[in-house]
Order: sequence, then C-alpha cells, then structure tokens
Amino acid sequence: MIKILHGPFNIGNQPWSLSRAERRRGNKSDLVVRSGTWFQYPADRILYDDKATSLQKAFLSARFGMSALLRYDVLHYYFGVTFLYPGLSPPDTTSRTGRILNRLSTVDLELAKYLGKKKFMTLQGCDARLAGEGNRRNAWTMCGSGRCSAYENCVGALDARRQYLIDRVLPLFDRVFYLNPELGHVVPGGQFLPYANVEIEKFTPEYPSSQGKPRIVHAPSDASIKGTKLILEALELLKSRFDFELILVEKKTHEEALAIYQSADLAIDQVLAGWYGGFAVEMMAMGKPVACYIREGDLKFVPEAMRNDLAVLNVNPGRLAHDLSAILERRAEWKELGRQSRRYVERWHNPDVIAEAMIAAYRSPDSTFVLSPAGN
Repeated sequence: MIKILHGPFNIGNQPWSLSRAERRRGNKSDLVVRSGTWFQYPADRILYDDKATSLQKAFLSARFGMSALLRYDVLHYYFGVTFLYPGLSPPDTTSRTGRILNRLSTVDLELAKYLGKKKFMTLQGCDARLAGEGNRRNAWTMCGSGRCSAYENCVGALDARRQYLIDRVLPLFDRVFYLNPELGHVVPGGQFLPYANVEIEKFTPEYPSSQGKPRIVHAPSDASIKGTKLILEALELLKSRFDFELILVEKKTHEEALAIYQSADLAIDQVLAGWYGGFAVEMMAMGKPVACYIREGDLKFVPEAMRNDLAVLNVNPGRLAHDLSAILERRAEWKELGRQSRRYVERWHNPDVIAEAMIAAYRSPDSTFVLSPAGN
C-alpha cells in the first residue's frame, strides 16, 4: 500500500477523482486542500475557511505541509503550488529577505528528497503558461491585450514567477505532468496527462435529441480565458438562420452545473486555450458532442493514439460563426457524435486507467510513463 497525498487545491476535481481511483487499488490516498471554493468540490480535509487571517492561513498550510512528510510516501501537488510554496506572487531575488523566503518556500521539497519521498506536480495551464511567450507563438490565444483581463499583469509580473517556478521549483520534483499540451513548449521534462476529473460510471449518457429546439451549453467560468465574447458574437450572427437555446452556466456549484449540463444537446467549450477543459470531459461523458478550438501546433505533445481518437469538434476562432454553422447543420449526426464522445472519454479519461499508470510512476519515478487507453 502506498500512502499518497494530493493537494493543496482541488482544481477541476482532478485530484479527487484520481485519489478515489488510487484508493480503489488498495492505497491510502487523501485529498487535503487549503480552502474550499464556490464550486464546492469535495476533499477529505479543508485546512481553513475565509475567517482565517493571512498569517493563520500561511501557518496552517505550512504546518500541515511539513507534517505530511512524515505521514505520506508520495506528495502529488497541483497548480504549481505546495503547502509551502505560495504560487503566483512576484519573486523577490534582489533582497536578502526575499531570497531567504524563496528558499524557505521549497524547504519541504528538499526535506522530502532527504526522507526518500516521491514528489509529483500536475500543472493546469495558467500556473506555468508564459503569457508573453504564448502571445508571440500563437495566432489565437487568450494571452493578449483585450482578451484575458490579467494579461498586462502576467507580462509585467506573473511571467517572472512562472519562469522561476519552471527553472527553480519544478526541477525539485520527480515527475511533472501538464493537462494542457501547450505547456509542453515551456516545461522541459514534463509530460502530457489526460484529465481524470470524471468518475465515468456515475455518468449515464443522454444523447442529443434530433427533435425540438436544440439546447447549447457554455460554461464561462472565466469568460476572458474561454473566449466567451467570441462565442456569443458568433451565435448572435447565426440566430437568424438557426433556432436554438443558449444556456450559460455561471456561479453554480459543481452539482448544480452537472444537472444543467445533462439536458444539453451540444456543448461549446473554450476557443482560445487550444485544448479542451474538464467541462468538455464531463459533457462527453454525458454523451454530448463538444466544440472546441484545438491548436495543431500543440498536438505533438499528445500521444499519437489519443490524437487519432480525438472526438472533439474543432472550431477556429477566426471563422467561428462559419464553423458553428457547419456543426448546427449536422444536427442529424449529433447522436452518433455523442456516442463517439462517450467512447473517447471511456478510453482516454478513465481515472482507473490513469491511476494504474500513475501508481506505477509513484513506485518508480524514473520509469517510462505509458498510458494505455481502456479497452486495449
């Protein structure tokens, strides 16, 4: 039995689903988070609430992070953060105090190595995405003025912290994974990992109807990043030609959102990030076709077999109305596209399959991480 800790956040429910799959394989796998969110994702333990002061939060998080070194064999962290390492705050490498604080923020990782603990990091996207570099490399990206509201702050300050994370912190880990293949351009030694955020057996597929007004769902958890403005503009242009109902899911708990998703016929995910998110995996598990922008230049970081199976309907932000129009005209095919989506999720986003590969990596971090799709 391996004792595994996931934390300090439950980003997109990925840590929870993976830890439950690890438990089903006879391991002790816990998810401990610093604090909860309005999504109300589950966790085994929450360290503090909003009433805690900043000093209390830092103390409680650091105390747990250090004590975890004695209780777990594997430390699996998310979003470029540990229970000590603060995340996206500009690094201070000029003052003596700043350098001391930077060193203290990774003391748990250095001590973990001394104690023989395995250290893993899963990156999500904006934790390591270099906004300035991405803006120069990509024709379409959320990283630009007038798109993501954080762009100026990213290029002015946060990119420096991300570069510090990539250069100084990530090398302290045994393995680094990323969920968005774009990060393959900037995270040397990292490896793409499919989402494991959906416990598929809990999702009963309800395939799209070919009758009545189709229901299109979009969940702008961050409208500027997901390209919501472009999506709404494109759909507005199509209103005169197609009769549809658009459902925007915002400020809902995870359970509330899932109930709304179930009634949809088509999902539109993000159109600037170049890859699909956890929302798309949930929709595909429900048997819904999903439209999303897939950036060709990032696909080289995705396993070839997964690329060949890809069931997402690729749309280009530069001709979004045209591409969505073509999808709406194919409504008779949506049910079969929904079946393909469900099969794709079963093959590539099954937490049990991903947990098997992850457990093998926990046992031998230097081993080749091979993800075989379910059904092979």
